[in-house]
Amino acid sequence: MLTAAAGVGMTLIAGEHLFSTFLSSPWTTEKFAETEEDKAKVRKLLWMAVGLSVVTALVMAAILNQWYPLLAVGILCLIYVVVYERALANKI
Repeated sequence: MLTAAAGVGMTLIAGEHLFSTFLSSPWTTEKFAETEEDKAKVRKLLWMAVGLSVVTALVMAAILNQWYPLLAVGILCLIYVVVYERALANKI
């Protein structure tokens, strides 16, 4: 169980770092992403972070031979996509 916890923890930390690197805060996104071009850039960066997070989870899942990192990063990515789409729609 300790291996599963470590795999989930490391995958989530890596995912958080990726989203932090590629994106600003949801509040900043809502405030400053006004044009469709701005929104397209945010979405491109959002999906880059999602993709790299999933790749990280796949590698960790393969190393540990467990599926928990994939589940954890899937939930994390879903949360980020929902929050940023709400920010882009001015619904925060």
